[in-house]
Amino acid sequence: LLVIGCGTLGERVARQWKETNPDNLVVGETKGNTRHASFREHGITPRLLDSDEAKSGEKFPYVVFSAPPSSSSDYVEDLERAISLWDKSGVLVFTSSGGAYSEEDGGIVTENSPTKDPSKSARAKVLHDSEQTVLKADGTVLRLAGLYTLQRGAHSYWLNRKQVSGSPEGLINLIHYDDAAGLVVAALAAGDKAKGQIFLGSDDQPVTRQEICEAAIRHPFYGARFQMPTFTAQFGPKGKRYDNSATRDTLEWQPKYPSFSKFMAAESSA
Repeated sequence: LLVIGCGTLGERVARQWKETNPDNLVVGETKGNTRHASFREHGITPRLLDSDEAKSGEKFPYVVFSAPPSSSSDYVEDLERAISLWDKSGVLVFTSSGGAYSEEDGGIVTENSPTKDPSKSARAKVLHDSEQTVLKADGTVLRLAGLYTLQRGAHSYWLNRKQVSGSPEGLINLIHYDDAAGLVVAALAAGDKAKGQIFLGSDDQPVTRQEICEAAIRHPFYGARFQMPTFTAQFGPKGKRYDNSATRDTLEWQPKYPSFSKFMAAESSA
């Protein structure tokens, strides 16, 4: 397995794959070496993007591309490189974003719901072009909800800023980093039935921005230091509700953390 952009999500993918496939070579490719000691502790072989090994053109049966668009000057070109390092015998997974969907009125979104017009914004175009590049190569697109851990995610950003851009009632779909990694691993393990497909990763419960902040503040880590942030608008887009039952059925996957509030409550009592 080669994980390109082996950061917060990618390292979790690499670890989970190594746990279930201990004899496999697992390579974590990064731009810097900050995580490399951690990689080695968990049996992951680190390599730098600009290293001779990375430039060798060695192909892998399983490839995950989990680098964010912000890390690249030419995201599609980086994806094309990832595809060139895949030997097609296994699965290639591209971790995309549920931000690709156009729904903003509180409606239900499934794997193949309409997406944003790529001509309307640079971000929409990057996501569209990237996903099409992967699908044309028979790779797998995994659109993920908002990622979080206890200390990482929208809640941490909002509470630290003391302000939330948007209305308190706007819906947000979330998924814990560990669950997202588990879903990537499930797609890799699914073989041919994952190829050329679009999957959607989220937990069981869309939540409002206000509910996210309230759940976080109930946790001692945040409650002792933060108060509810202010919201920049009282009205605005209602958001969307993810229904990824098709993904769950096809990949035989369920989230360990069914909702953000349950995760925070469990962490509080741990």
